[in-house]
Amino acid sequence: MLSRIADSLFWLSRYVERADGLLRMLRVNFITSLDKTSGTDFNWRPVLTIFTTLNNEEIDRIANDANAVLQFMIADPKNENSIRVIVTRARENARGMQDHLTKEAWESINEFYHLVQSMDVAQAIREDRQITVLSDLIHRCAHFIGVLTVTMPRNHGWHFMNMGKYIERTVQTADLLDLKFRDLSYDLNNPADVPYWRNLLLSVAGYELYLKTYRTGVQSHNVIDLLVLNMQFPRSVLYSTSRLYDELDTFKPEIPAAQFSPMEKALGRLKSRVEFSDISSISTMGLPAFLSDIRNDTLRFSNLLSQVFFAYV
Repeated sequence: MLSRIADSLFWLSRYVERADGLLRMLRVNFITSLDKTSGTDFNWRPVLTIFTTLNNEEIDRIANDANAVLQFMIADPKNENSIRVIVTRARENARGMQDHLTKEAWESINEFYHLVQSMDVAQAIREDRQITVLSDLIHRCAHFIGVLTVTMPRNHGWHFMNMGKYIERTVQTADLLDLKFRDLSYDLNNPADVPYWRNLLLSVAGYELYLKTYRTGVQSHNVIDLLVLNMQFPRSVLYSTSRLYDELDTFKPEIPAAQFSPMEKALGRLKSRVEFSDISSISTMGLPAFLSDIRNDTLRFSNLLSQVFFAYV
């Protein structure tokens, strides 16, 4: 497979995963903004911090304006991480290598692109259809992911797409945890209850599993366990890094050891760091340092992957 094709498949999947994570956060936060009372301090700073490059002054300008945030995060072409820009980039990656996608997969991402381009978010805001817009976009993400799952052959292209997805997912989960615990001064023993964590858990589609899995114990410990250490949760760091390791291993017979070994070691360190951690060791190390190491190790592996497979220098 040409490095250009591998690169396009990798980023196609990564962009769609980014769009899915962003849209879920937007929907959950918009619903929360409708329920807030004068005694709450809810704002959009977490979403804007994770998914934009705005400085603090620019964030403060719109952090309490739900409609301004939705316009900026969905439709603004000047925002590099708006849904319009992300989906456009995903579609451009797909368009350049249609022969390596199934017909259904190409049609799905193309329809997603045209849906985003045709949306008048400002009009939807005036008509109070924000939830409808967000739900339609989330369903379109889910449709594309489902089409890939049931139609794509399990060849090299499939493995590159999965690596893009799980790299993006790992970084997103670490960023979400970091922002949420920052509000608690990274105190892992803070007695915050389930409602405090509800927004975060709903953003990663983990609320239902959380309620079914954890009946007792310190809630903050349970949240870390679910999002970092739980192999049954598909957005946990451990699940994502384990899947990354499996995907990379499929290339081992075909890549010279001198090139493969640095990637394997980097990813192995990341996987082991998570796999052999528990609440006690994370607390001893400090959650900020632990999450920073997760992000840095993930990005280091991504850079090595790019150098070997995509001819990046």
